[in-house]
Amino acid sequence: MKKNILWVDDEIELLESHIIYLSEKGYNVLKANSGEDAVELCKKSNIDLILLDEMMPGIDGIATLKIIKSENPDLPVIMVTKNEEEDFMEEALGEKISYYLTKPVNPSQILMACKKILENSKIENDKLISDFLKYVNKVQNYNFDKLEYDDWKKIYTDFSNWSLKVEELNNLSFIEILNDQKKLLNKKFNNYIVYNYKNWVKDPDSRPLLSSDLFKKIFEPIFDKKQLIIIVIDCFRFDQWLQICPMLKDVFQIKEDMHMSILPTATPFARNAIFSGMLPNELKLKLPKLWSTMFKEEKYNKFEKELFENALNINNKSIKSFHYEKIINVNDGKKFYNKLNDYKNVDILSIVVNFVDILGHSRSESQILKELIPNESAYRLAVHNWFKNSWLKDCLIELANWNADILITSDHGNTIVSKPVKVKADNTASLGIRYKYGRNLNFSDKDVLKIKNPENYGLPSFDVNTEYIISSDNKYFVYENQFHKYSNILKNSFQHGGISLDEVLVPLIHLKNKK
Repeated sequence: MKKNILWVDDEIELLESHIIYLSEKGYNVLKANSGEDAVELCKKSNIDLILLDEMMPGIDGIATLKIIKSENPDLPVIMVTKNEEEDFMEEALGEKISYYLTKPVNPSQILMACKKILENSKIENDKLISDFLKYVNKVQNYNFDKLEYDDWKKIYTDFSNWSLKVEELNNLSFIEILNDQKKLLNKKFNNYIVYNYKNWVKDPDSRPLLSSDLFKKIFEPIFDKKQLIIIVIDCFRFDQWLQICPMLKDVFQIKEDMHMSILPTATPFARNAIFSGMLPNELKLKLPKLWSTMFKEEKYNKFEKELFENALNINNKSIKSFHYEKIINVNDGKKFYNKLNDYKNVDILSIVVNFVDILGHSRSESQILKELIPNESAYRLAVHNWFKNSWLKDCLIELANWNADILITSDHGNTIVSKPVKVKADNTASLGIRYKYGRNLNFSDKDVLKIKNPENYGLPSFDVNTEYIISSDNKYFVYENQFHKYSNILKNSFQHGGISLDEVLVPLIHLKNKK
């Protein structure tokens, strides 16, 4: 359908050539030679855009604009004026004009301004669709056998960005195409991890950056020189970072990177590796009493402060002052924000934030949250809405004034699961959904990674027969004797512990204040 443009000018008859030009370009142009006539036409006609002269007898352009906007606040208006004074421009912008042109204007200027407002979304969508189809074709032509770690980071970054962009198209077909891309990428990424992981455990100097490497390779070089603030957001994904990143761009210099969560991609293993600087089996061997308390008494993440202090000691950094906070709920967060300045002289400030993980687990237990967060897109939006009004954002805005470097990272991400896998085991086996450890683990799916020698993967044994199984793609484990009960409860829930891009490649964001 033709768009209706209302052109308001007290010398409208002198603009006939411009009006004919717009008509030839497919627009329907209505004319008014006074502000009063323009107000009446807006009441009677369906107007898509107004071209409004600023200087007119009777009701001038600004007064006309105010009247029209009071009735049609979303109607776009282009102000046409000879007045280039700053005060006038600020007043016009304050009344929410969409654009302004300075006289004299030519037909091409008018056309471009109209197109920018009326067709910009279509032009952008067409370009987005074209770029997306090129991206899909590019993924299909990857030589996956030749890809290295940096290639996978780039692939996941591109995919995460497209996950946000495709939402703008609001097209179910494109969402399905993107989901198919994700299945392909996760399958190939799983092959890459399974093929390389044991070698990475053996050779720490040439492996990708793992959870256990952060202390020595990332944290220490920073806190040797200046104050470091470490923020670990449990279960935080890179696409969720992209959703909240725009809220921090005005106050920080931002460098985006990733690190690789160790296997299993679960808090008891990955987060302890971050704070200790050790793989889980190394932690067991070097700190046997602490390890025994964590796993035998199921206090998996009660000792992060002690693990970090131990890492400082064994690396001859005990002179550095360190403070640790774990924030479970909003009240804890507000209390921490209120006393934030107490830590201004601490060398290393570490904060663990549990909200994103709690949101995912709560969704599994609440039908209302399942309806509010039906998919990954809604999950991203929920994280965005939380962060926008959160104590954490308030803290970051305040920290932007400190002479400190800030690292935002996570222990692991999560993924939505849909395919149950039956597992048989004895009563000593763990309860994980995407991973399990125990004795005599038997399962019904050939694509599950079974680890018979945990030490080869940097993992601890609990007895001589300890095995691990780790799921890939969209699979989740259910014990055979509870299969019918739990397979439906867990279907389409967000889980972690397995091998997927979303679980393994987690954000490592470096923030510096712009001052």
